[in-house]
Amino acid sequence: MKTCPHCKLEVGGTFEQCPLCQSVLMGDATPDRFPKNEMLRNRSIPFRIITFLLVTGAFVCLSLDFLFIRREHVHFGLIVLIWSVAILWYVTSLVRTRTNLSRAISLAVLLFSAAAVLTEIVVGYRAITTTYIVPYLISAALVANFLLSFLDKREKQSGTFYVLWSIFIGIIPCIVVILRRDVTPLAWEICFFISVIAFICLVVFKGRTVFLELHKRFHF
Repeated sequence: MKTCPHCKLEVGGTFEQCPLCQSVLMGDATPDRFPKNEMLRNRSIPFRIITFLLVTGAFVCLSLDFLFIRREHVHFGLIVLIWSVAILWYVTSLVRTRTNLSRAISLAVLLFSAAAVLTEIVVGYRAITTTYIVPYLISAALVANFLLSFLDKREKQSGTFYVLWSIFIGIIPCIVVILRRDVTPLAWEICFFISVIAFICLVVFKGRTVFLELHKRFHF
């Protein structure tokens, strides 16, 4: 049976890492005590149907756009392709990783913000997306992440996840404010203040949990 060198815990089965501190286990593996679920979630029928519809729709739109319309026009096929890729990537991430609600919201904000910017470039870039839509989407994600950190009672390490995820998302408005400090749009300033306030609140209310979790994982 495998043993954790730090926790001194015996772990049965074929685990490679300790379930408590994630350290590499030492010793010989033993047969798994519970049968594994071999069903691949990402090969389910609904996932295949969504993939088929998105890929087929993007191909048909691109074909109509570039092969049959000769006059100059907005390339709607590229717009369909951009959003199809974003949706397919998003659905794939949800199915494969079984991500929680906060991460799902943040991932949706990042993917759909990128898709919106690319869509505006295809249509004709006027900075509407980057000036208004993206910062308000990020602000909504930060607020949702903050609220969910108090509603999620499933596990103690969730506090660490919400703080780190808030830092990751909050870096974006900080970079924008630093790079455009002379002419920062109001929406980005609001987003920046929301990110700072959300981070401070999470540290104040979840700081002890985060410190204990980091101590357990990194043994400092």
